[in-house]
Amino acid sequence: MSTQRGVLELDDYLSALDTERELFVVAIAAAGPDAPIPSCPEWTMRDLVHHQGDVHRWAAVIVGDRIAKPSAIPEDYLGPVPSDSELADWLGTGIDELIAVLRSAEPDMHCFTFLADPPRPVLFWARRQLHETGIHRVDAQCTGSHISAFSAPVAADGIDELLTGFAPRKHTPLHSDPPVTLVVALHDAPGVWHTTISDAPPVTVSLAVGEDRPAADCTLAGSASDIHTALWNRQGLEHLSITGDASVLDLFRNNVHMRGR
Repeated sequence: MSTQRGVLELDDYLSALDTERELFVVAIAAAGPDAPIPSCPEWTMRDLVHHQGDVHRWAAVIVGDRIAKPSAIPEDYLGPVPSDSELADWLGTGIDELIAVLRSAEPDMHCFTFLADPPRPVLFWARRQLHETGIHRVDAQCTGSHISAFSAPVAADGIDELLTGFAPRKHTPLHSDPPVTLVVALHDAPGVWHTTISDAPPVTVSLAVGEDRPAADCTLAGSASDIHTALWNRQGLEHLSITGDASVLDLFRNNVHMRGR
C-alpha cells in the first residue's frame, strides 16, 4: 500500500520529455556509439540507445493500440534497428512518436500499466517514460563532463514515482527485519516522504505541506534533482544531508534499481 502525492499535468510531462530528447540526442552525438556508460558498466552508448529506443516504441504501441497485457504486443513493434550513424535520429524519432501518441490518446482510455497505485494510463505512461528517459539521459551524459540537473518539479515527481510506485512493488527485494524507516525531504520543492521497510512490501506515505514529520531511522535531505539521481544510483551522496542510520539509505539504494521497462 502507498499514497501518492500526485502527478504533474500531461502537458508538463510531454514538455519535459521533449527537453530530455534534446539533451539525450546531444549526448549521443558528442560521445559516439562505442563510448562506455560508466553508470551502466555493461553497456556502450549503442546499447543504451537501443534499449531506450525500444522502450519508447514499446510504450507507444501499448498506448496507441490500447494493449491490455504485454503478451498482446505485436512482435514487429520495434522495426529496423538503426545503424550507428542513425542512433541519435532514431532515438529522437521514437520520442517524438511517443509524445504524439500520448498527446492524442483519450484521457480515459485503458491499457496495460504496472507499478503500485498507478495514475490513469495516459498519465502513467507519460510519467513513466519521462522518468525512464531522464535517468537514461543522465547515463548518456555520464560519458561527458556535464550532467544537466532536472527541474525541481520534475525531479520531485520522479522521487514520488520511485517511492510510491517502484519501492512498494509486491516482488521487491527491498526488505528489512526488524523494520526500518526512511524519510526523504526536499529543500527546493514541496515533498516529504516516509517509507517503512519491513519483511512485507515497503509502505510509503507522502506528507502534506506543513504536516509534522514523523521520526525515522534515517533522513535524506537536499535538492530534488540531487536526491532523484542519488536514489537511482546515478550520483553519489556528497551534495545531500544524511542524518541517523545511513545503512538504511544504503539498503534502499542497493535494492531499488532501474531495470529496463
